[in-house]
Amino acid sequence: MEPTITKRPASNADTIFAKKVHHTAYQDVIVRQFGTFDEKMQDYFFSKSWKPATHEIIIIDGIDAGYLSIEHFPDHIFVHELVLVAEFQGKGTGSKLLKEVLLEAKTKHLPVRLQVLKANIAQTLYRRLGFKDIGQTETHIQMEFSPSNLISHPSVRLT
Repeated sequence: MEPTITKRPASNADTIFAKKVHHTAYQDVIVRQFGTFDEKMQDYFFSKSWKPATHEIIIIDGIDAGYLSIEHFPDHIFVHELVLVAEFQGKGTGSKLLKEVLLEAKTKHLPVRLQVLKANIAQTLYRRLGFKDIGQTETHIQMEFSPSNLISHPSVRLT
C-alpha cells in the first residue's frame, strides 16, 4: 500500500522538529564534504534558512517526516530545501514531491532550479528526474530542470 503524503504550512512550533531533522539529515553529508559536523555552525545555517512562513511540513501516514521550501519567481521555481527524516529517505517520497513541482513547472513552462552540496547523494535523484548541472560554487552544484528536458529524458514520468 502506497503511503499517504500530505503537507501543511509550518509554524513556529515546528522549529525544534525541523532543526532536529536538518541536523540528522545533513550530518553524514557534512562530514563527507567538510570532515566534521560542527553543531553550532549547523545551528547557524539552519536559523538562516528556516522561516516557518516559507516552509511546509511533510507528513507521511500522519507522521511528521520532514520539511520543504519552494519559492516561485516569475521566470523559474526554486527548490530551497527538501529534507526528510532518515527513515523516510529512499522510499520515493522525495521523488513524488519533486515530480509535483516538475509537473507544475511543465504546466507553467518554467524551469526548476536547486543547489545541492557536492557530497550529497541526492544529486543522483535530481539527475534521474532530468535535472542538469548548470554551475557550481566551492561547495554546491547548481542544477536546473527544464520542461524541454522531458524530450531528451523520456524515461521521466511526472504522473
